[in-house]
Amino acid sequence: MKQLLSVASLSILLLSGCASIFGDNNKTVEVRSTPQNAQVFANNQPVGVTPTIVTVPSTWSPTLLTLKKKGFQTQTTQVMTAFQPVGLWNILFWPGFIVDAISGDMMKIKPESRNIHVDLSKPV
Repeated sequence: MKQLLSVASLSILLLSGCASIFGDNNKTVEVRSTPQNAQVFANNQPVGVTPTIVTVPSTWSPTLLTLKKKGFQTQTTQVMTAFQPVGLWNILFWPGFIVDAISGDMMKIKPESRNIHVDLSKPV
């Protein structure tokens, strides 16, 4: 029983990082537009119609959100990310750094990118 507990504890430590456990791992962005019912694309992949909630990947580079609606100008905006300082705790346990870097949990969505409103009111 002690051996099983030891193996389980070691597995949890090796498969998790500090940012994965303690960081802000919410990867959703609320996207709205004026007028509504615009198509939303994340990095050129269709993800919904406004208003919608989009799950974006955690990467070191920003995610591009493009909104398209027939008769209106196409608009593109960025979902900006930032480094999570809690990830620095991985210095004490370096395998956690690898987990956080691969999972994307080392990054968080900046607060100003959580709610995006795009004005498409300029007709083409």
